Amino acid sequence: MHMDQVAVARKELKLGDGCVSYVEAGAGPPLLLIHGIGHSSTAWLRSLPALSERHRVIALDLPGHGHGTTVNGRYDPAYFSELTNAFCEALGLASVDVVGTSLGGLVALLSVLGQPERFRRVVLVSPLGFTKPPVPPLDDAVLHLFGLWLSFPRTRALVRAGYAAGFFDPSRIDDASVDEITAHAQSQARLDAARRTLREIFHFSKRLAPLHARLADLHHPTLVIWGRNDPVLPAKDAEIARRVLPAPRIEVFERCGHNPHIEQSEAFCALVLEFLTTA
Repeated sequence: MHMDQVAVARKELKLGDGCVSYVEAGAGPPLLLIHGIGHSSTAWLRSLPALSERHRVIALDLPGHGHGTTVNGRYDPAYFSELTNAFCEALGLASVDVVGTSLGGLVALLSVLGQPERFRRVVLVSPLGFTKPPVPPLDDAVLHLFGLWLSFPRTRALVRAGYAAGFFDPSRIDDASVDEITAHAQSQARLDAARRTLREIFHFSKRLAPLHARLADLHHPTLVIWGRNDPVLPAKDAEIARRVLPAPRIEVFERCGHNPHIEQSEAFCALVLEFLTTA
């Protein structure tokens, strides 16, 4: 099925002091998609056709990302998970399957831990929450370098090159994300939100032991997908996930970088749909 054959609706939901923007497609059991840092619901466009054949797929934009509200409040993972659960509550979603990638994987975990009765199955894609940042003083140096990168004027060609570095096969990058990231690079509010989000996830990742202790209470069937050649969060950390998650299913995609849902979207969707329908 091609993208132009799928009816994708862009919607907004008033929530607190802002609006949550999201896209929706398909019908059936609810499936919530949560993107990573710097991305948005746009990152799921290659996955929507297959996933929406069997599910009501809902992909939200986190604050400061995509069409999401840029706020002066919090940009930490705990806040994102609270917002996600409030979003699900407002839409009346129950027995939800959730897929989160990178930062979205961590948000998915925290959301399920916060409201376990709301969720059914969990899919974590190259997730944060299992990889520690560099040790001091390298951690502050890396954070500073990322801040400098966000401060530089960025042409589309520069954005495309930086984005392609996260892929094993750069020819598989999606131009829709490149266009969106380029547009947001011109917005000071978006850049400030990106810096604050990056700072918060760095600080969160310094102390992962409390999260890992809580994961013993996660009894939802969980699938972890990682790209063997992920240059952002190394695939070896899937073994940490195996150790701290109760009986996870781990699948590693060969010749794949940080974005399996984009780089190998057909295999990704087939695996996710198989997992969600397994008794």
